[in-house]
Amino acid sequence: MSNVDKTILKTVEDRKNGKHFSFSEHLKGLVFSLLSSQRDWSAIHKNRQYIEKLFFNFDKNKIKNCDYKYFISSLKSRSLGNRAIGKQMETLNYNISVLEEIENEYGSLDDFITKLKPNAISALLACKESPYALKQIGFPLALEYLRNVGIDTVKPDVHIVRIFKRLGLIKNCESEEKEVLKVIENLSKESGYTKAYIDFLLWHYCSVGFGNICSENNPKCEMCVIREFCKRG
Repeated sequence: MSNVDKTILKTVEDRKNGKHFSFSEHLKGLVFSLLSSQRDWSAIHKNRQYIEKLFFNFDKNKIKNCDYKYFISSLKSRSLGNRAIGKQMETLNYNISVLEEIENEYGSLDDFITKLKPNAISALLACKESPYALKQIGFPLALEYLRNVGIDTVKPDVHIVRIFKRLGLIKNCESEEKEVLKVIENLSKESGYTKAYIDFLLWHYCSVGFGNICSENNPKCEMCVIREFCKRG
């Protein structure tokens, strides 16, 4: 599988080695999290440099002084949008203001996101009643944002949920996302691999534009190296 995206693995390693992530890097992590919503990632990955330039290398003041419609039209021109792209860009300045408030309160965004466990921080960012709530950010996207700034955690997206169901590791329930987190937590402890690395392997195995083995509609079961454990039937 030559086409892989190791960006998150690098950020996790960077943080492990003592890197401090700046405000602009947090903003970059948030924007890429938003762009990952309800779409395949391959086009975003291929256009990473274009996106970074489009958002002025995530200079918050330049973004705040730019009409949000510019970002919408520019992203759509490269087929980099998603169903929520309008609201995501419209509320981006609000989210920047929330990040600024967090920074003022905690000294830095890094100090805030490392104060509690990733699940707790993600809940604070995703819960509408929280003073730190970000708009257009649910629990999985909040976890994706944390991963983008080097936190060793998992995004329980549709690909991971799907393969875990097929392997019989989780069942249909209201807490699928939390069940995914528990399973990967246990796999990490048993294997010694980071949660981000386990997520990286599983996600690339399933995702369109990358491994695309355990895909939604046309899984390549004949090529699957773990098919003996599959409960798909």
